[in-house]
Amino acid sequence: MSLDIEWHGNFYGISWAYEKDRLVVSMVFEDKKEAIEVSKEIEDWSDKFTRLTIIERENGEYAICCYQDPQISKSKKNIGLYRTGMPQSGGYEQVKPMIEEKSPLLQIAHAADVRDMNTYEQISRLVPMRKYRIISEKDLKRQEFFYEKTADKYNQKKTN
Repeated sequence: MSLDIEWHGNFYGISWAYEKDRLVVSMVFEDKKEAIEVSKEIEDWSDKFTRLTIIERENGEYAICCYQDPQISKSKKNIGLYRTGMPQSGGYEQVKPMIEEKSPLLQIAHAADVRDMNTYEQISRLVPMRKYRIISEKDLKRQEFFYEKTADKYNQKKTN
């Protein structure tokens, strides 16, 4: 069993919705094949061991990190979702109080054209997030955010 996480950051962005009295964080992929592949993996995630972390950056952007704890996972393949560079202004500012109030649900979506909401398609079930938190960029230094820091380093290597 590997404790490494294979990070997927190739999604277009985040779409926020409200369903079943909870906020839904939809990670929107333009590549339908990848959306289906990721969806198949998260369908098996244990509701007890899922993690969603939003990292607020000092530059006014935020990153989102979502994974199942690989120390507990029974899956042979540990995947995680990570994307950074999204502005805190706009949609995120509106949903932040809802995230702080009640744990959100995660969903994988596909959009044939991300500019047209009519092309959005739900790919995965709604996955509950047991542990969710909003942290500052400085918190990445703490050991409890090991996987978030790993995702951040992976993303920095990929963009350089």
